[in-house]
Amino acid sequence: MPTQAISQTQPARAGASQIPPHFENVVFAGGGNRCFWQAGFWSVAAPELNLAPSAVVAVSAGSAMACALFAGIFEACFALYKQAVADNARNLYLRNLLRSQPVFPHGDIYREALLASIDAQALSRLHQGPMIKILISNPPHWAGAQLAVLLGMAAFGIKAWHKDAVHSSMGQRVGFRPLYVSVQECATPGALADLIIASSCVPPLTPQARRNGIALLDGSLVSNVPIEGVDPNAGETLVLLTRPFSRLPSVPGRTYVQPSQPVPVGAWDYTNEAAVQCAFDLGRRDGEHFCAAAGA
Repeated sequence: MPTQAISQTQPARAGASQIPPHFENVVFAGGGNRCFWQAGFWSVAAPELNLAPSAVVAVSAGSAMACALFAGIFEACFALYKQAVADNARNLYLRNLLRSQPVFPHGDIYREALLASIDAQALSRLHQGPMIKILISNPPHWAGAQLAVLLGMAAFGIKAWHKDAVHSSMGQRVGFRPLYVSVQECATPGALADLIIASSCVPPLTPQARRNGIALLDGSLVSNVPIEGVDPNAGETLVLLTRPFSRLPSVPGRTYVQPSQPVPVGAWDYTNEAAVQCAFDLGRRDGEHFCAAAGA
C-alpha cells in the first residue's frame, strides 16, 4: 500500500483507493504545541472516516493529544490550556532566579492543564479504549541526570541539522534507550499526568522526570515519530506528523499525514493562545482535505 501525504506541493489529490478503509494503528509524533495540529486533524477525520484503532503509539506532546482525544476530554483540556497560555506573559522569568518559583512556566502550565482535565472517568475511558503506549527516553546507564540532560541537548541540536529526516536515531546513537509504557498501567490521573510529562521532559523547560529513581527525558530523543512501537504485523498504520517534510518514507502498510504548511506556532511558546488555535484550525482544514481524498 503506498503512503498518502498532505503537503504543500501535493494537497491531498490522491484518489480514495490510495487511502486504506481503516487503520488498526495510529502514531502521534512529538512537536510541542505543533501537536495541536494532530488534534484538529483527528477531530475531523476520526468521525468522518470512523477511525477506531486498536493500538496507539505516541511521544512527547503527541501523547497528551492522544490521551485527551481518546479520553473524550480534549475540548476541556484545550480550553484550560489556552486560558493558561493567555494568562502567561513570558516564556522566561529571570526574576525567579532569586525566588522559589520556576524560571520557566512550561512544566506547571502543562501539568495543571492535564490534572484539571483528567479525572477518574476519563482515565476509565482510556483503560477501556485502544492500547496506548507512550515513549520515554531512558538515558545511558553510565550517565547521571546532569550528563544525560547535556547529552540530550546535544542530540536535539544534531537532530535540528537534519530537519528533513522523518525518522532519526541520533538519540539512540549516543546511548538513549526506548521505554514504552502503557497508559493502561496508570492507576490514577496523577500517574497518567506523570507519564505524559515524562515523555515530554526537557530540562530546564520542565522539571526532571524520574521513574523508579531513574532520570527520564523526552521520548523524542529516541524517536520523534515512534513507529518502532507498532507491531509490524498489526495491520495498517496512520502516522500523524507535526511539520511538513519535502519527502516522506514509502513503506507498505503506512500512511503518513503531514501539515499542508508549517504549523504557525512555536513548539515551546506558552504565551500565544491565538497561535495554538491556528495550529488546531490548520489541522481541521487538512483533515477535511484528507477525508475528501478518501471519498468521505
